[in-house]
Amino acid sequence: MHWQDARSTLLKELLTKSRIGIVSDFDGTLSLIVDQRDAAQIVPSIKPLLEALYNHVALLAIVSGRGVADLYSRINLPDLTYIGNHGLEQWIDGAARPLPQAEAYRPAMQAALSELPKLTQPLSGVDFEDKGATLTIHYRLADDPQHAVQTLAPLLQELAAQHGLKFSAGKMVFELKPPIQINKGTAFRDLVSEFSLDGALFLGDDTTDADALKAAQSMRADQSCYALGIGVESADMPPDLRAHADLLVSDPLDVGSFLGWLLEALSRKASSS
Repeated sequence: MHWQDARSTLLKELLTKSRIGIVSDFDGTLSLIVDQRDAAQIVPSIKPLLEALYNHVALLAIVSGRGVADLYSRINLPDLTYIGNHGLEQWIDGAARPLPQAEAYRPAMQAALSELPKLTQPLSGVDFEDKGATLTIHYRLADDPQHAVQTLAPLLQELAAQHGLKFSAGKMVFELKPPIQINKGTAFRDLVSEFSLDGALFLGDDTTDADALKAAQSMRADQSCYALGIGVESADMPPDLRAHADLLVSDPLDVGSFLGWLLEALSRKASSS
């Protein structure tokens, strides 16, 4: 269901809640997908909406797979809550703070990192990124992405197993992570609890965001929070994300339209109370 078709149903119910939180992914949600990851930037019309929404909600948070310092630099709104590396690190007092559980796996990460050059160099257009708590292998610019997938996936799975790490895949990326049960879904749940939210939204576009959308459905089912998961559509929208999205937005520009509508609705609510 497109979000506009839920304004008088699911979203109307959300607006009745007293402590509402908005949690969003960054790449592909607040920013357009770009070939060069360093070129990603927030959609210009969205940034002022986030600034205004901050004054109307109990929480405004960004939860991303990016390193949290990188994430903060791309939005640069100091009042927001920033969580990076899929929940493994936070931005606190102007610095990146990894969770202790993740920090314990740093030696294993460094050992795996030392082996990545020999795995990726034979494949043109494939590179890797050390994000501290995780390692990301990018193949969006590979000459033959399908060949890169077929070649790299088994090698990276073996590398992860050798060093006691977890292997996962996203949009045009592979990742090596600590094998701990922390993801965007657990990060979303923790934020709901920490900020005592009775209403919450999560917006995302990738496979890792599906964990948060599942968490939204679970919290709504057990009545711990009226949470809604919003999936951002794309040509390569992961099936798992679509399957667990309560609502859909068409693309990051439509995310801006949704946030604009939400700001107006919350402003009306505030003025009438």
